[in-house]
Amino acid sequence: MATFIWTILLLFGLNISNPDARKGNKSYENGDYEGAKTWFYSALDQDPNNAEILFNLGNTLTKLGEIEEAIKMFMQAKSYTNDTHLKALADYNIGTVLAENEQWKPAMKHLRASLQKLPYDSEGQFNYEYALMKSSEEDDNNEQNQDQNEDQEPPPEPSMYAKAVKEQADALVNESRYASAFNLMQEALGVDETVRYYESFINRIGAVNQIEQTDN
Repeated sequence: MATFIWTILLLFGLNISNPDARKGNKSYENGDYEGAKTWFYSALDQDPNNAEILFNLGNTLTKLGEIEEAIKMFMQAKSYTNDTHLKALADYNIGTVLAENEQWKPAMKHLRASLQKLPYDSEGQFNYEYALMKSSEEDDNNEQNQDQNEDQEPPPEPSMYAKAVKEQADALVNESRYASAFNLMQEALGVDETVRYYESFINRIGAVNQIEQTDN
């Protein structure tokens, strides 16, 4: 049986004007991921909205097994760039690390988003189809094992993806971007039921968003 193509796409040779970013790239290439992490965080202190530094930091954190934080960095990289290719790479990486941790529905969402930007990526097409298949199998198993009404169950513990999305939503709220935060949480809820853990937060920012729309 075919297996998922585990590929974390990399982005190097950029940010040459930032010496700490260059040192981070070099450390990463040498396999010194802790060193790379230190240099990339230092580079971000100087340039906190640099999507390319955020992207490479995400790759570094993935290598260190800090998956929740890595996903957060890839999401931030997407939000700070208009470069379609970089956005596609970030979605691909998010989908890849989620699939590696068998979170098939959110993985499928991000792999599909990547494919929409890079439609001729054959590996991306394979990975999306594989994640789609695993997600369907997961749905079938859940239906067979479900023996009580979901509405009566307590909120599930949030997955690492749910936690990463919540952190990104918090950052948007801190910037008073309530509509973006609400939409982000709603989209995540559609692919990861554990996002329901943050239901009160979603309701709150939804209410604020509704008030802002009414005022406008």
